[in-house]
Amino acid sequence: MPKSILVVDDESVVAEISKRKLEDHGYEVQIAGNGNDALLSLKSKIPDLIVLDVQMPKMNGYTFIMEIAKISEYADIPVVVLTAYNELEPLFKRHGIKACLIKPLQLQDLVDKVVEIVGQP
Repeated sequence: MPKSILVVDDESVVAEISKRKLEDHGYEVQIAGNGNDALLSLKSKIPDLIVLDVQMPKMNGYTFIMEIAKISEYADIPVVVLTAYNELEPLFKRHGIKACLIKPLQLQDLVDKVVEIVGQP
């Protein structure tokens, strides 16, 4: 069974390119355009890892992190944050985030981090 990844990003181009790159490496990938959609997606399938943008409409990444921390089934899902602001990394680490990748995203860095956290598909 391949490892599953949920990519949460309101920039559809970034989400689609990330999805294709991860699928090329054998991962099963779902996309959500914001935190609200991601929470709905979690109700139908709990992924092995979440790749999360911070700046999004409706529900941003910070709020999403706080929301999943409240729900025991979701609290242990590893999260990789995508952000343009590397100075926020210590804040994310305090909330249990596994890694921060700085935008513009280098796709190989994303793949390497996913493999490091969840292993090969």
